[in-house]
Amino acid sequence: MNLYTDTPLASAIFELFEKFNEKLVIHLNEAQTHGAIKAFIFGGCAIHLFTNVRGSDDVDIEISSAKKLDTHSLILEVDDVYYTDPLEGDKVLSLDDTFNVGLPTLHPDYKERVIPLSTGNTVLHVYLVSAIDIAISKLERCQADDVTDIVALYKKGYFTLDEFEELAIEASGYSINPEKLRLNISHVIIECENS
Repeated sequence: MNLYTDTPLASAIFELFEKFNEKLVIHLNEAQTHGAIKAFIFGGCAIHLFTNVRGSDDVDIEISSAKKLDTHSLILEVDDVYYTDPLEGDKVLSLDDTFNVGLPTLHPDYKERVIPLSTGNTVLHVYLVSAIDIAISKLERCQADDVTDIVALYKKGYFTLDEFEELAIEASGYSINPEKLRLNISHVIIECENS
């Protein structure tokens, strides 16, 4: 799997997580427990790491914590990262404190397919949600940019349309509007076939 981890945005993403880890170490105020906090990357930054097609101004993350900790407040304390994009010039990247993993429809087993990005001797372990699960997470909204993102992931060969359809239909059982999601699945498959 060829992830785009050497781009200026990718470097900014990793720097942001280093800053977040530093905040966690300070606030835990005890011996480090490696991997006590897990961050799962969604959204535009995930698309960038998979395809280098587009970027984002913030990192959508889900936090899983083995410790009782107000991670939302800590996210607000993490300083933004400034970097230079080769096409857009000076940019700023921040952690999104409003992302809610309950809003997109997700397959219940998505954490079984995550890709470890940073799981060393740190409190914070960072994972990239798999391309197929990122695609499924974009089905609920299914705006033009979401469809473009899904097509980009498909064209990079991260999943077949059969795999996508099977997992997406399974995920639709967890949607508040499964009929709409199934229509969106059909629409996206046609867009991928025509790409």
